[in-house]
Amino acid sequence: MPLHKKTESSAQPPVEVNPVYVQEAEEVVPRHAIPVHGMLPDTALQVVKDELILDGNARLNLATFVTTWMEPQAQQLMTECLDKNMIDKDEYPQTAEIESRCVSILADLWHAQEGAGATGCSTTGSSEACMLGGMALLWRWRERRRAAGGATGQPNLVMGANVQVCWDKFCRYWQVEPRLVPMAPGRLHLTGPQAAARCDENTIGVVAVMGSTMDGSYEPV
Repeated sequence: MPLHKKTESSAQPPVEVNPVYVQEAEEVVPRHAIPVHGMLPDTALQVVKDELILDGNARLNLATFVTTWMEPQAQQLMTECLDKNMIDKDEYPQTAEIESRCVSILADLWHAQEGAGATGCSTTGSSEACMLGGMALLWRWRERRRAAGGATGQPNLVMGANVQVCWDKFCRYWQVEPRLVPMAPGRLHLTGPQAAARCDENTIGVVAVMGSTMDGSYEPV
């Protein structure tokens, strides 16, 4: 997530879009402070909706990792679960059970061996999932290296140049060397031989992309 600094409100007008309503408006809506007086719920809704007009159309967003449409039944489920705190497993045991089954479903999708003890958890987004996965790779590599009496100071991660930008952030945050495989005409994803050629005893893992940013192609996992 980007970091934001506090902005002084005196140098800017109140809200981005100044709405006009039939009902009487007694005061402007401040941009960087909580207003002294409240407003009608419908008014607050319309103020925010008017500002969001300036956003792009999500359905036309083909440049980032997003889902721009879901069936109404999926939207209904999300709406009905908005008030649940998923971390409270005792209060919401069936939600926790469904989460656990999702881990098993994904383990089966990736052909995890029976009895291998595949482990996973839900996240709020793909970047968080990548960070947690990368940390798991790093710590397991450290354990293997220490058990073998090897050094743990120069970890590296092999991936194609088409990976999500959060992998670059992971490498910077955790001091891991990114070994990027460049793309080439007619090949816009990572291949097995290219990945294997860049692996050594310090490689913590290989990042595979199921749907390349460039052309949507799947890497041969």
